[in-house]
Amino acid sequence: MDSAGGSTTDSAGSCVGGRLAALLLALVWVPGGAPACPALCTCYVSPPTVSCQANNFSSVPAGLPPGARRLFLQNNVIGALRAGTFGPSTVTLWLYSNNISSIQPGTFRHLPALEELDLGDNPHLRVLAPDTFHGLRRLQALHLYRCQLATLPSAIFRGLHSLQYLYLQENGLLYLQDDLFADLANLSHLFLHGNRVRALSEGVFRGLLSLDRLLLHANRLATIHRRAFRGLSRLTILYLFNNSLVALPGDPLAALPALQFLRLNANPWACDCRARPLWAWFRRTRVHWGAPVLV
Repeated sequence: MDSAGGSTTDSAGSCVGGRLAALLLALVWVPGGAPACPALCTCYVSPPTVSCQANNFSSVPAGLPPGARRLFLQNNVIGALRAGTFGPSTVTLWLYSNNISSIQPGTFRHLPALEELDLGDNPHLRVLAPDTFHGLRRLQALHLYRCQLATLPSAIFRGLHSLQYLYLQENGLLYLQDDLFADLANLSHLFLHGNRVRALSEGVFRGLLSLDRLLLHANRLATIHRRAFRGLSRLTILYLFNNSLVALPGDPLAALPALQFLRLNANPWACDCRARPLWAWFRRTRVHWGAPVLV
């Protein structure tokens, strides 16, 4: 559930295709004694699944079986999400490629089993309340790509201690405040490429003790604090290409002992004394410059 290099489709297109293939292989038709299935949807068992994708629904269909573990509602025209819609047994919830513009407070609050939430590709979802995801203690993957988000509330990811994958690419994010990710000690993949971020502050990545992959390419980065990457001791992949970087003062890359793959191309680097810290780091490190396969 990853996106590769500079591709803008891997995190949505190829990932979705793989998940749909797995879905077709795993599902089994529900026997006649099972709870009623919403009109135009298909219900399965093992695990209990409701598939309502691509049916032009303008709202979440009523009568979802309360014991459903997987809900597939992608590729509709759903405009709003309301509290009390989804049952507490929900483990996987796909809502990508809809017209969601608002999420009522408490919509996800009573979903203790939820592990994957995909809200990606909802271009009208421009604002999130600070407590939108509070209480999702088992959430492992959160997809918010291509939602036209310009800002994120400082407490938006608070309490998401199990989160491992966070997809924020291709939004309109202008900045990332300190401690935004402070509770995400288990996060391994963070995708921030294709935004409009201009600077990285000292505490922006504080708390990301398990981070392995950080994609920041195709932003507008001109300034990176010399301690911005401090604490990312497990980071192996860093993409900073296609930004506005002239120099990296203070050698911020020295804080990355596990780094294996780095891309810095397509930046307007200064070929003067400002380049000395970066060149000094190049001489003492063994980092690959080719693009790895992100899986």
